Amino acid sequence: MSAQFDAVTIWFVSFIPMASLGVLGTCFSGDNRTFSSDQSEDRFRTRSEIIVSGFLSQSPETTEFHQCGESHEIDCETGRILRAETASTDGMVFHHFSVGNTFPDPEGGVVDNPNEFCANVLYDGVANNPLILSPDIDMNFFVTIDPVGRTISLRGAVNAFPDYEAYASVDGDPSVMLFQHPHSDALMACQPAGSVKMA
Repeated sequence: MSAQFDAVTIWFVSFIPMASLGVLGTCFSGDNRTFSSDQSEDRFRTRSEIIVSGFLSQSPETTEFHQCGESHEIDCETGRILRAETASTDGMVFHHFSVGNTFPDPEGGVVDNPNEFCANVLYDGVANNPLILSPDIDMNFFVTIDPVGRTISLRGAVNAFPDYEAYASVDGDPSVMLFQHPHSDALMACQPAGSVKMA
C-alpha cells in the first residue's frame, strides 16, 4: 500500500453571482458569474487555496494562500464606483494539519482514517464586506485526503449567502468539483457526496 499521487491542490471560493445588489438603499457590485472550476477565475469575495505535497516521500507539507476580492459601493443608477476597499483575510485559515491513522474529531472523539497516509486539515473561511456592517461570509470544513484511495472527503457548513464552491486537482490534473452551493434564505449544512474520487 502506497500513495497514488504526490500533491493535491484544494481551493474554496465564495462569490456573489449577481452583477450588483442593493442593501438598505446602498448598492454594491457583485462578481457577475456562475460556478466555475477554472483555477484562475479571479472574480470572488473570498478564495483560499491549500497545496499538500510530498505524499510519495511520506512527508507531506502544506502551503496555503488566502485572498479577498475588492468590494465596491456603486451608484445605484449609473454603476459608478463610489468607494472601494478589500476585506481582511485574518479569518481565513487552514489549521490542525495532521497525517496518520486517526485524527481528533472537532466535534468530539476520534476520526479513524482508512490508512496511515491520510492527511486531515480544518478550514475556516470568514470575511465580510468592509464597506458596510454585514453578515459574515462563513465556511467551516473538515477535509480528509486519502492518497491511497485517491479520495478527498469534506464535512462542514456554509452561511446562507453568497454562493460557495470548492475544487481539487491532483498532480496538476484537471480539477474535480468537491461541492457547489447556491445562496439560500437560511444557514445550510453542506454535505457533499462524502468522498470525491480523483481520477
